[in-house]
Amino acid sequence: MKRFKLDAEQTDAILELKIYRLARLEILIIRQELEEKRKRARQIAALLKDEDSRWKIVRAELEEISQKYGDKRRTIIESDAGEVEYTADDFIVEEDNVVIISRDGWVKRQKEVKDLSTSRLREGDSILAAFAGSTRATCVFFSNFGVAYTCRIVDVPASTGYGEPIQKQFKLKDGEKIVGALSLDPRAIGNITPKKDGDPAPVHGVAVSSDGFALRFGLEGLVEPSTRAGRRFARPSKGSEIVGAARYTGGEVLIAATAEGRGILSKAEEVNYLSGPGKGVLLIKLGKEDKVLGFIASTGDRDLLTVETSRGAEQTLSTAKYEITGRGGKGRELLQRGQFTRVLWPTPEAPAPLTS
Repeated sequence: MKRFKLDAEQTDAILELKIYRLARLEILIIRQELEEKRKRARQIAALLKDEDSRWKIVRAELEEISQKYGDKRRTIIESDAGEVEYTADDFIVEEDNVVIISRDGWVKRQKEVKDLSTSRLREGDSILAAFAGSTRATCVFFSNFGVAYTCRIVDVPASTGYGEPIQKQFKLKDGEKIVGALSLDPRAIGNITPKKDGDPAPVHGVAVSSDGFALRFGLEGLVEPSTRAGRRFARPSKGSEIVGAARYTGGEVLIAATAEGRGILSKAEEVNYLSGPGKGVLLIKLGKEDKVLGFIASTGDRDLLTVETSRGAEQTLSTAKYEITGRGGKGRELLQRGQFTRVLWPTPEAPAPLTS
């Protein structure tokens, strides 16, 4: 108004004219866009009614893609390549763990154990065995009925508490319990493969029954996971049971104690090796009411079998204390009065870390 000497009415007219032109421009754009969309809608409607036209469009687009990306294939397709197969082990994170099994049949797995005396146990329970192994390896549990139950170590429940009853994993019968356990990781168990079928491997198992019989048996057939019903490794006589199972590497001495206060120390190599489950051979001759309470496979003078007497005292058996004799005899009388009531099992040492 100052520059062009316009009054207010003239100024308003100029401003309104500009706004109108801007608004009119937007209206033209919207109308043009609407017309384009209506045109596209008519084209689509026509295509939906004409299949040949649709295929012409598809053909034209494929030719365009072929011209744009139609260079020579850079990857090789092999028609004879088989389908990739996976096993359950391929999905397992491999690491070393420690398995702990209690005498009441509670089992658990932990990454590392330095002191087994601090392991959580139910009241009155104690540790039967503890061993190390890879999560991809297997372990075996031996029962008093002569049955071996095998599972992968990764399938043992991981817990810092009591663990879980082993009956959750296997189908144990009434009165059946675990009396021994071993890691089947080659680094822990050793060479369990025999050179010839029927021959004993450098490392195998040894077991003793309550009626005084003993046997050696192979471990190679126990490596693969078993069913819930397990596999037979021994056939104890009717009314008797397996009191324990251990690893045999050659040179071990079997030290056994009986309820009537007798004991025997005999070389394990004198016990027959059985290629199949059986009763075994006589280790110690028992009286009518006597029975074997337990045994150890001793590897030296420091291995002790400790038993409790009916008077509450303790007595130890070892190769340093008693002479080694042949199997099959009556053994040695260790008590003048009273009986042995039970074997006092010490807490085993924590397994050492495995090396490759």
